[in-house]
Parts: sequence; C-alpha cells; structure tokens
Amino acid sequence: WDLQMCEVSDGCINIEHEKKCEYIHDLSKKFCVVSEVGSKDENTNLSTKEWCELMSRELEAGSWKVISEAREGGNIGVFNKKGEVKSNLINTILEKIPSKNIIWEAPKKEQQVWFIKSIGANVNLGNISYNEVIPLETLRIGLRGDTFFDYLKN
Repeated sequence: WDLQMCEVSDGCINIEHEKKCEYIHDLSKKFCVVSEVGSKDENTNLSTKEWCELMSRELEAGSWKVISEAREGGNIGVFNKKGEVKSNLINTILEKIPSKNIIWEAPKKEQQVWFIKSIGANVNLGNISYNEVIPLETLRIGLRGDTFFDYLKN
C-alpha cells in the first residue's frame, strides 16, 4: 500500500481536541493530513468561536486542509437543519482562516452555488456525490443558470 493521505476526524467518535491535534501532528510527519471540524450529531452545535479555534489549532498541528462537517444531507455544521447556509458563521470563519485552507462540505446544489458566488469558482468543496461532479463543474464555469450571469459580469 502506498498510502499518502489520511483524515483525522472526531465527527462520529469522541476524541479530546488536544489528543486529536497530537494525532494530526504525528501523522503529518509521514502523510498529508486532512482533518474535520464539526459533528455528525445534529444536537452538537459549535459556537463560531469554537469553529475558528478548532480549525486554527488543527491547521497549526499540521493539517493540510480542514473540512467543515455537513453530512450528506447538508443539514448540520455550517448549515441549519433546513440546509440553509449559516452565512454569518462562514464569514466569521473566513475572517480568521484563509479559504484555501478549508474544504467546505456542500452536498446540495444551492449550497454549492452560495459558495461559488461568495468565495469564487475555485472554492474547495467536498461531500459531492460522484454523479454531481460534472454539474458542479458547470456551475463553477458559468454554464448553468445559477452562475451564468455572474460570468457575464466578469
């Protein structure tokens, strides 16, 4: 096996954050590490301050990118239970952490459009279903109605 990358996540299991950062630090010596902030438990809500602190600490520990948890339903984390974007949370995170260091889970088209319009066509998006990759790329390059007119302006 020629494993080069790994993910360290506590979305399903409880790991003390200090221990999680130790794992990231140790693994980053041999692997490209991505870590994930947020929980798959819909009853776990991080404050804006916690999102920023956890992401920052994981990047400092050696994570190449930090994933924002949203689940396949796109209804937790940086989204509310209806799948709507928590724009104040995301904007505050972006004031503290460069977008290039974050992979935003955005499984729903409306969420993808929001990120593309807010951050740009090359925003790092994750949790994209394999059959949604081409539709996402057409959004990125302005070939769909949701982003078409944004490209005409540029």
